[in-house]
Amino acid sequence: MRHLFIAFIALVLLSCQDLEIVKYEYHTTTMMGRTVLSVTEDSVTVAFNGRGEPTYYGREVKESEWEAVNSSMKDVDLSKVSSLEAPSDKRATDASPHAKFVFVGQDSSITTASFDAKNPHEMLMPLMQEIIKIQEENKK
Repeated sequence: MRHLFIAFIALVLLSCQDLEIVKYEYHTTTMMGRTVLSVTEDSVTVAFNGRGEPTYYGREVKESEWEAVNSSMKDVDLSKVSSLEAPSDKRATDASPHAKFVFVGQDSSITTASFDAKNPHEMLMPLMQEIIKIQEENKK
């Protein structure tokens, strides 16, 4: 039985690394509501739900943005992202929004550990920098 359990854990860890990501989501949550920025090969969308009127924004993704987001993942170990420690904990006192990334594949998804908005574990910082660039592009 023990060997079966070890084999199952190994299979789960290997499948995490083989996830072909089709969508990147960046979630932020405050007392005012929740915002989800999604990036796919075709589009960038931002949806807000919370106090006040829900909002939605969408546009075509630039090929360079999609490539940059994918490239930012080259050193990310997907089997570890759900347990990475955040470098700060301001979200515990409402000094920062709660944030997380969700990596969506065809049949499954992987969610990171929670972190302060725009301040993930250093392994995820290259992705965060690309998401910030996309957010800035959305403001133009």
